[in-house]
Amino acid sequence: MPQNRIGLVRQRLFSSLGLCHPAPPARHRAEGEPCLRPAALARLEPLTENRAHAIVIYHNCSAAGDCRAHAEISGEVELARPDRILIVGAGIGGLCTAVALAQIGAEVDVIDIKPDNAVAGVGWGLRTNGLRALREIGLLEPTLSIGFPTPPLSYFDRNGHHVVDIPYGRQFDGMPNNVQLPRLGFLEMASARALEAGCSIRMSTTATDIQQDADGVTVELSDGSSHRYDLVIGFDGINSSIRRYLFGEAYVPVRSGGVAWRAPVRAPDTLKGAIFCHGFGGKVGFVPLAGGMMYVIVTHYEPGRPRHDPAAFPQIMHQRAREMMGDSAFMAAEIDSLRTATNVAYTPLDTVLVPYPWHRGRVMIMGDAAHAMTPYLGSGAAMAIEDGVVFAKLLRSDDTLYDVQTKFMARRYPRVKAIWDQSLKMMHEEFDSATPEALDRRLAYLVHEEPKVLDYIHRILESEY
Repeated sequence: MPQNRIGLVRQRLFSSLGLCHPAPPARHRAEGEPCLRPAALARLEPLTENRAHAIVIYHNCSAAGDCRAHAEISGEVELARPDRILIVGAGIGGLCTAVALAQIGAEVDVIDIKPDNAVAGVGWGLRTNGLRALREIGLLEPTLSIGFPTPPLSYFDRNGHHVVDIPYGRQFDGMPNNVQLPRLGFLEMASARALEAGCSIRMSTTATDIQQDADGVTVELSDGSSHRYDLVIGFDGINSSIRRYLFGEAYVPVRSGGVAWRAPVRAPDTLKGAIFCHGFGGKVGFVPLAGGMMYVIVTHYEPGRPRHDPAAFPQIMHQRAREMMGDSAFMAAEIDSLRTATNVAYTPLDTVLVPYPWHRGRVMIMGDAAHAMTPYLGSGAAMAIEDGVVFAKLLRSDDTLYDVQTKFMARRYPRVKAIWDQSLKMMHEEFDSATPEALDRRLAYLVHEEPKVLDYIHRILESEY
């Protein structure tokens, strides 16, 4: 196919999705490092109803820029519906997607480079939209059994004066509008349900090579085995190797400037719902979990990229919280308990948003691999779950894989982009409170403007995904 024809077809595809079509920057590689990247992917006119075709050309590129055709498909290739699927990443989105795909009859393998999920983090919240998606794949009840429904968010100033209560949105079909969950508990439950559905899960395993051709994808794994799939989906997080395979270094994580500290500690008996205390340049939050526990979260701006000793995490987290709260006695005992906390998680709030369609041929990315966002709307995990549920629903049709991928992008990208943008905006607004005057403005904003903004976001989250 002539190169100008490929460009025109790709431009029409991007225009139909309301996206720009920038040329990705060249990837800088070490001498001799192999790189597989798509040189062209174009949709042609359907030959018959519900049959789309594509041309995929891959190049093997040396560091010197000498590109040789690695595997060229010279004819038209039908991207039929996938029956055998590999999911790279056994996190929240990957496991839920495995369950959803198994339920429509796909044979699903899940791999993850981590040895286990023991270092999966502390806790997380799931709002109505995420719960609704879990209900579609039969995971709502087991999720509610390990979760903690929460009342509205309560905002306080650093001296313990109540500022405002803001709900998580409206309830939907009798479901809670927000549930706090233990991350490890959810992953254990989702893993068990995926295995029950017939999926395989291999930890300490990653993909070392991916080769596409007219009929499928050959994947070599780190254990030396080779497997054949119809589709590979990368749910491998913000530092995704599958994203790098698809796009090189075009979409690397971007530093937002924010960091988050999280730690599980015993909760006071009086804590019934999430409390957030706004201090100078950030906040300290106390979020209840089941079993008499809560997690404390501290968010603030941190310039540069300092390397903290993990052994010092408890002391550093305590120090950051005290800096924001000053000499206030409000929740002082709970803040002091951070000094002896275990399993403290430190997370720079990097972001990624891939504006391209998140697929090239039979390889796709979803979840944080495609759209890692700040946690300020508590929607990162929910967006990943939605990705998998929507994709599985679209695969139920008689459409080809490429048609499904195109419809998937048209439905998912605008919704994800709206939540991604607002999450980043809310973080920067929070950090703009480093002086007494700025903090007063921030507290006034919480009372008068934040509820309006969140009502708009809740309406998006509650809409059809």
